[in-house]
Amino acid sequence: MAWSVILPGWFNRSSCADELMQQFQQSGQLQSLEKLIMQCGDDLYHFLLRQADAQLAADICQQCWLKVLENRHSYRSESRFKTWLFTLARNALVDELRKQQRWQFTESKDDELNTGQWRQAQHCIAEQLALLQQKERLALALAALPVLQREAILLQLEEFSLDDIAQITRELPETIKSRLRYARERLAQLMGEDNV
Repeated sequence: MAWSVILPGWFNRSSCADELMQQFQQSGQLQSLEKLIMQCGDDLYHFLLRQADAQLAADICQQCWLKVLENRHSYRSESRFKTWLFTLARNALVDELRKQQRWQFTESKDDELNTGQWRQAQHCIAEQLALLQQKERLALALAALPVLQREAILLQLEEFSLDDIAQITRELPETIKSRLRYARERLAQLMGEDNV
């Protein structure tokens, strides 16, 4: 199971993005922008990835951060930074999909979804609901793990190698290997799956 796809940004949430954007808006210091990217970049990318291929999602992400850099004075503090950022992303994505003639649902009042489009929309909604349920189940299963096993799994989800995890936790690689094995087995039991 690709947990990194299921858990984008779940463990890296922050409530100070608005403050960082205000600092960046006033000072123009790139350190604030870098912190914003660290806090919101994964969420933005995964939002786009669910609607486009990986290359397009990455391109739109990059465009959005450039727009934040170039248009920092157009941000209004009445709205949340993340809302503004995702608005930029959605608009850029829609523009790009329209250019590629991949934007399937038009807003003309004469247009109605044909049966094929409706089935496709239902299928997408069902997939999103299933993914949300899977996220909830995985979050609960992770919370049920012993602390050290959960720590090892979360570090692995952050794409750290076995040696990196051992270095971070100051444990032997064999100890980390065991923790990961036990954590995977326990997650499989908790989630009712044969392979994790």
